Amino acid sequence: MHLHSNGFCGYDISVEPTGEVDCYTYWSRFSVKQTYDKLQMKRTFTPHVSNHASEVTDRNARAAIHGPQSVRHGWEWYEMGFFIYWTPSGSMTLLCFDLPAKSQLAIETMLCPQETSHSCPYASFLLVSDALLRLYDDSVWAIRNHISEWEATRSQEADYFLLHEVARNGVHVNETLNVAVRSLDATQQHHERCRTGTASICSSNACERWDKVGSRFQFQLRFLQDLLQRSNANNARIQNEITLAFNIAAQRDSKVQLQVGEEAKREASAMKAIAVVTMTFLPATFVSVSLLAQKYQPPSCINVFDDLLHRRYLEPTFSRMVPTETLV
Repeated sequence: MHLHSNGFCGYDISVEPTGEVDCYTYWSRFSVKQTYDKLQMKRTFTPHVSNHASEVTDRNARAAIHGPQSVRHGWEWYEMGFFIYWTPSGSMTLLCFDLPAKSQLAIETMLCPQETSHSCPYASFLLVSDALLRLYDDSVWAIRNHISEWEATRSQEADYFLLHEVARNGVHVNETLNVAVRSLDATQQHHERCRTGTASICSSNACERWDKVGSRFQFQLRFLQDLLQRSNANNARIQNEITLAFNIAAQRDSKVQLQVGEEAKREASAMKAIAVVTMTFLPATFVSVSLLAQKYQPPSCINVFDDLLHRRYLEPTFSRMVPTETLV
């Protein structure tokens, strides 16, 4: 269940029977959606299996919803877990799970040159959150790059599938940022409780007048909130592009329909002219043919067979050729 969560954080304090603090533990999970240059549709998915499903009957119960196979479609999920174990003596263990290679290198680089205070369980997590901010910043700006590229190369024929992919990934980026803001805010509150509410955890040196760890958390939280605002702006921009593409297509269809109507008018005028010409000249032709049929006299030299053919077939045919005006 926790492996499918989009983010959380929590802490626990172990207290000795004497009332002294034995250890302090903190755990959290952060998710980041990173997009790349070419976005493509993914036509397969991993279904979510209920937590009540039997592990024996369903082998996919522990399958990861987001795997590395999505990279070929132009996007990737970073689902990272962190665990801190701290004791009042100053010993601390920091575990990081499923970090991308660039974040691992960044955390190692920050840990080596500087001395991390062990008097507070959250001092080392500041370095982790700095690396997380870089991931979220890259995630938001990657969506912005897709939107700006679309705006710069906008055409009459819109690629609605690409617009949908950009909007879909933008929604995921917004989701992860919202969860990260709440998680970092909760982490800051945990630090305040650790610092002020439980004096036995923090040593006298840690509980100074100026809380460096807390002020750093506040800065990181404000930075993450600003990224969330930019992500909201990205989503608004892509929705504007979708609306514009739809309106352009509707306007183009309206122009085509107008042209079809104009062509229909011209065809109707031509048919009207043909009808007028037909009604003007065709009746006289019928009358002429009818009169010629009535005045026709076969020559005396014609044989008997031709005379019978004329009387039996031609005269009845000419007599039935009546102009249409006489029938009205």
